[in-house]
Amino acid sequence: MSFVWRKRWFVLLLPLLAAITFWQIRVETDLNAFFTATDDEDSRLLSGLLKSGELSRRYLLVVEKVEPAAGVSSSPENQISVAGFGARLVNQLAKLDDVEQAWPADQPPRDWVDAVASYAPYHARLFSLNPEQDAQELFDTAQLAAKAEGLKQALLSPQGGFVKAIAKQDPLLLSLNGFKDLQGQFQQQAKLGSGGALILQSRPAALDSEAQTRLQAAIRASFDSLNAEAGGAFKLSMAGVPVFSVAAQSEISQDVTLVSVVSSLAVVLVFLFLFHSFSALHWVMMVQGASFVIGTLATALAFPQVHSLTLALGASLIGISSDYPMHVMVHCAKHRNTPLSAARLLWPSLLVGGLTTAIGYGALGLTGFPGFEQIAVFAFASVAASLGLTRWVLPALLANSQLHSAHLPGIAAWVDFCGRHRKILLGLFAVSVVLAGLCLPQIRWMDDMQKLAVDMDLLKQQDAAVRSHFSSIEPGRFVLIQADDWETALQRSEAAERRLKSLKQAGVISEYHGLFPWLVSEQLQTENAEVYQRELTPAFQQAWQAGLAKSGLSVDKLGTLLPVAPEPLQPAKVMDTPVRHILSGQIVTGQTGVMLSLWLGEHDPEKLIAGLAGLEGTRYFSQKDQLDQLAGKYRDRSLVMLAIGIGVMALFIWLQQRDLRKVFLTLLPSVASVLFIFATWALMGEEVSFLHVIGLLLSVSLCVDYGIFFIDNRGKDADVTYHAIASSTLTTIASFGALGLGKTPTLPILALSVSLGVTLGFLLCPLLIQKPKN
Repeated sequence: MSFVWRKRWFVLLLPLLAAITFWQIRVETDLNAFFTATDDEDSRLLSGLLKSGELSRRYLLVVEKVEPAAGVSSSPENQISVAGFGARLVNQLAKLDDVEQAWPADQPPRDWVDAVASYAPYHARLFSLNPEQDAQELFDTAQLAAKAEGLKQALLSPQGGFVKAIAKQDPLLLSLNGFKDLQGQFQQQAKLGSGGALILQSRPAALDSEAQTRLQAAIRASFDSLNAEAGGAFKLSMAGVPVFSVAAQSEISQDVTLVSVVSSLAVVLVFLFLFHSFSALHWVMMVQGASFVIGTLATALAFPQVHSLTLALGASLIGISSDYPMHVMVHCAKHRNTPLSAARLLWPSLLVGGLTTAIGYGALGLTGFPGFEQIAVFAFASVAASLGLTRWVLPALLANSQLHSAHLPGIAAWVDFCGRHRKILLGLFAVSVVLAGLCLPQIRWMDDMQKLAVDMDLLKQQDAAVRSHFSSIEPGRFVLIQADDWETALQRSEAAERRLKSLKQAGVISEYHGLFPWLVSEQLQTENAEVYQRELTPAFQQAWQAGLAKSGLSVDKLGTLLPVAPEPLQPAKVMDTPVRHILSGQIVTGQTGVMLSLWLGEHDPEKLIAGLAGLEGTRYFSQKDQLDQLAGKYRDRSLVMLAIGIGVMALFIWLQQRDLRKVFLTLLPSVASVLFIFATWALMGEEVSFLHVIGLLLSVSLCVDYGIFFIDNRGKDADVTYHAIASSTLTTIASFGALGLGKTPTLPILALSVSLGVTLGFLLCPLLIQKPKN
């Protein structure tokens, strides 16, 4: 195909590809989808909890009075209590589309109350977690008169309607006994505040930042509207996982924009400095844009959604995709070759260099980081596109461009210096390698995954201030129950709850949210029924009727104590009622069997674990600990993939060179740079994470290209070859260096690792690879 038609097809197809990509791509902002693996049961559990766990979707809201400004007084008719304002706000918030439920923290939601009433027919089967121990107190005939008087007072209270509905089937109110702990939780909450603490359950996943941003705006709009009516007398504070999710996404979005813009501008400036050609810049930027579009389209086709961080890191490939055109253009400018002849001359080296880069990114996709799977696909498609366009399209685009390659100061001097003092420098290099190897055992590995999170100290302070108004339940730590079936799981859950009750009395744990009596095993229901039948003697019934008569209550309506319900309450039946909403965060979805969670308040983890020892299928689960274990797993995989990546690169280089010595020399600068960087971090006491390792893996995949070009020297001019390598190094540092401007710790770590790796590898090339004869 003629150059004219190549250029025409490229110009016509590029906007078409961009339009298809825009139509096909679905960008996601869920941080969980990028950072959390799902390759084992615990990882899948963690991912599910972060994505849609009940507590992770919960907002904690605090409404407080604002002191009026000096000289400003509100009229009495506009004055309203915090509790009254909170009640109005709850009603408003409950109407929002993204709100599943909202309620005052010191009062149970209405459907919880209705659910409690629905348990009355099963009172004889679920009145106690320890029926034999509690029977003496619950069925003490000497207390029946007092119980009858208590029933009378309850019927006359504001909750009389609720009590009446239960008393018809359960006159002794035994079914309420199991719910005493729930009542105690709300009573404890009532002591903490004055009615301004509210809880809101969102429908969207906690890390669906787009939906949560929309919901937070709606919450504030509802508050502002009511507060305006109240004369601006209140202020609203908000906490919860979704608040951090939205803040983190905002930071990441800013990073994506900043990195993309700075990276593009840096590459443009480097290009203009090197070639002084706006015409060539125009075409090369179009080649880079096409590579980016093809990479994005490939990722959109391979995955249901493309993460915004993938696009941010993909923007750093702008510098890499310009490396291949850069080599062609340097040889054109220096030797006055045509772009076509230069592309043909360099093609074998370009192809092997592109393969090693693709191998590095492929290894990156196997490190266990879900987001890097997308980046691996993105990079492979982008590199392949850049190679193809450089070989077959770029010569047509540059046919009429004038190139004036800059002479980079110091490049030739460094090559000559390495040549003149090679023996001395190689001796120093050998000593440095030995010393670096001795430093490696001192490396400090980062064990806390939270150190890789966005810095949000102010938000954490606000979160702590809001949570001080609430009875504390920690969403990230709980007791996990696992079994093959519901019955076994519930029996294990009940055994764990008995231990937790003892640990609470011992002060090891402040509180917990269990499953009893919402869900009760058949075994425990049978034990309760047997105790109930045994205690329900004629003498007991007569004593109860006497107590009713003494209190002035109807013996005919309340004196008959019903027998045990014929069938136990099955979990499947419970989960078909509104109770499933109450327990949705405690019924954990797993691939096999049944998984239940018992939520925990403030506790001592070591003593809690010791207290639960010996309970089968029961263990303590911490999201933070699991994340830290993932960090260790990612680190180990990254080190393995670093080694495998280097091995596969060596294989491809050998297939081209068929010379083990050349393979060794090609890899030596990049591998040596990794060794020296690790040693430097060890001496500095830097905490090294899997992201540092991943960055060095990328630097190896890029730096190996330098060795390939330097050894091949296809232009038969070592100075020109090294200038071309220097030019590609500058663009790589410009694009990856832009990542260092990001506030998300992931980006600066990758920027530092890659920039250090390629810079040191570039400087070591002429030292370790003898200057080829021109």
